[in-house]
Amino acid sequence: MTLNLEGYFNWDDRADHIIRHIRQTNPDIILFQEVVYLPEESQYTQVSLLNRLLKYPYYHGSVTRLQPSPHYENYREGLAVLSRLPITTTEALVLKREADDPHNRIVQFIDVIDDKKIVGLANVHLSVRNDHAVHHLEEIFSIMQDRDETRILAGDFNVDNIDRHAASLWRDKYVLSTAKHQYVSFPEGHKTIDYFLVPKEYELDLLGLSHDGLSDHRALTAEIEYKHALTRFARA
Repeated sequence: MTLNLEGYFNWDDRADHIIRHIRQTNPDIILFQEVVYLPEESQYTQVSLLNRLLKYPYYHGSVTRLQPSPHYENYREGLAVLSRLPITTTEALVLKREADDPHNRIVQFIDVIDDKKIVGLANVHLSVRNDHAVHHLEEIFSIMQDRDETRILAGDFNVDNIDRHAASLWRDKYVLSTAKHQYVSFPEGHKTIDYFLVPKEYELDLLGLSHDGLSDHRALTAEIEYKHALTRFARA
């Protein structure tokens, strides 16, 4: 599952909806974006508070971005993962920031163990500007290529109609979730900006979207399985 948490906005109204949906959907791994640490609101991130009730055994957070905010002196934001599968490694990498982009961005690389195999994931939350977001995605693919890694990418890509960039970015090596089903993940703008981008060693089945009310995004859930028993992922 992937879900942009929309910070702490209206948190008291949304938290129960998020917990209820996660319990009903029962995912093994959840990738979160807009995870914030705001001491004015809580000494814990939203994911820490959610996991008090969800009780996933593995939690890794990368709240590494210091953002300007009209409401808080220091707005600290980032990414996090909850998992039932053992996590062996997480790494947060700062992506290149262009001169006219007001925000810096990170990618969270996560390695989990599934049936004695290492599965690589990348939790993404890219720039709010479409062109900058595409450049961030190019950088992520370049990093993985240089490391000889293959990863399942998921999160808030902030790119509508991202399949237009398939030929230049992932060619025939990955399957995009919108190739399986058409959906709207950001209802306010009637846009699809949240995706799973899955290597073709896997079979991707999009299970569905949450109802509205969890955040300004809808939670997106997929079932991802090995196509072949001997499939292995390269690691650095």
